[in-house]
Amino acid sequence: DKSAVDLLVKMDVPALKVASFELVDIALVEYIAGQGKPVIMSTGLSVLPEVVEGVEAVRRAGNDELALLKCNSGYPALPEEAHLPTIPHMAEMFGVPVGYSDHTLGIGVPIAAVALGACIVEKHITLSRADGGPDAAFSLEPAELTALVTGIRQADQALNGVSYEPTP
Repeated sequence: DKSAVDLLVKMDVPALKVASFELVDIALVEYIAGQGKPVIMSTGLSVLPEVVEGVEAVRRAGNDELALLKCNSGYPALPEEAHLPTIPHMAEMFGVPVGYSDHTLGIGVPIAAVALGACIVEKHITLSRADGGPDAAFSLEPAELTALVTGIRQADQALNGVSYEPTP
């Protein structure tokens, strides 16, 4: 709500995130976008016309620092429901950076998202799944987070252009 946005702005956070279920609250999206901070908007519970409306709301507020997150809001989400080719499609359609908000088990899907152009990866983490909690099953423990970061960096290094030449 607006009071939470005001608190975050007072705390001087570097960016504000619109959760999937908030994307359709256009008044809130416009308020968030009007704060003069970059906006990250998750699309997991939205259909395309709602995403269009959310993007337009951010732009109406005069904010051109927008990134979208492709997301499946299943907890946990199945890899076959990720529809990762949507990432480059969204980037082309909206002309904004697109990332991936991941709720799948493991690290393979977000690494694949980076290979398809995701420039942000959001993943739940926990110190220990044994501690329980609503997202414990698909959260990464610290060693797994390290493996994800390593995999993303390797994927990024491998996306270094087209070449038909032998390596040295």
